[in-house]
Amino acid sequence: MRLVDRFLLVVSRLMLGDTARLGLERPQLGPLELKNLSGKTPVLDVGTLARIKSGDVKVCPGIKRLKRHSVVFVNGKTENFDAIILATGYKSNVPSWLKEGDMFSEKDGLPRRPFPNGWKGECGLYAVGFTKRGILGASIDAKRIAEDIERCWKAEAKHSMAFARSLLPLSSP
Repeated sequence: MRLVDRFLLVVSRLMLGDTARLGLERPQLGPLELKNLSGKTPVLDVGTLARIKSGDVKVCPGIKRLKRHSVVFVNGKTENFDAIILATGYKSNVPSWLKEGDMFSEKDGLPRRPFPNGWKGECGLYAVGFTKRGILGASIDAKRIAEDIERCWKAEAKHSMAFARSLLPLSSP
């Protein structure tokens, strides 16, 4: 297994390059040994990797605190974001930094509500990939999240239009 792991690591380095320089640290174990010990399969989406390499996606380690539209990093720097994608690794440590006790269990870091209902929290908080159902489960969550964002956006747009109409002067008959 270790021999095959070494071969896979060399091939992935040749194909993908040095991902550590992009902020993507490699696990100490090879993929087969990692799968054998933890049951987890390491995955790196080549489309996401291309977006990271192009600068469209920024990898930022060391989050201290999340605010409404910004992030405070452990080095004290604060940055504003329209969207934040958190890659928390293979064992969820979400409860250690997300101070929101209703959605995630302190025990295992997974959503308290079981699949297929663990994807949505309060105040625009969503979770993808916590289903224990692989890529299919994550895709089901992602689709539900996209539909919910669309529903919220349409409701907000409808509310904004109604408010704007209420500001118009009444026309006389």
